[in-house]
Amino acid sequence: MSDYYDLFLAVDLRPDVPEPVLQELRWLLGQAEMPPVLQSADWESHGVPWRVFDGGEASHSFDGVDTCVLVRAVNKPNPDGSVPWALTVRTCIHEDEFGVMMEVVEWLLRQATTEGWVGFLRDSALNDVQHVVRRQDGFELVDVRTVKTQIRVPWSS
Repeated sequence: MSDYYDLFLAVDLRPDVPEPVLQELRWLLGQAEMPPVLQSADWESHGVPWRVFDGGEASHSFDGVDTCVLVRAVNKPNPDGSVPWALTVRTCIHEDEFGVMMEVVEWLLRQATTEGWVGFLRDSALNDVQHVVRRQDGFELVDVRTVKTQIRVPWSS
């Protein structure tokens, strides 16, 4: 049985994301044709490029739906008046695709302005969860360890 990873990301992207990057991102989301040049990963070492963030259907390994949304954050302009892009992605990744996915995540987070927590990564085999944390100089996966229950809400009868 194969391992799968559940990846969730929610970030704001720079308002001035270059058009070639937007075109490639839209292709990765399943919203545009493949651009002639791909920069998001070393696709030659991973085989044929595929739309890694394409969503819109039930996840085959996790509850819920794989989804992707990219919109202008018009209700949240920057202090200089520019309007960032807002992106949310939830996708299932096969263990064989994990390396290329992390390359794409790095490429994507270079365009982000969000600092700190930007998502999580869950492993189906170990049921481990890691936070995805973006810093100015890169990102890291941080293990989630339950220390104690902060709030517990029981179901009403």
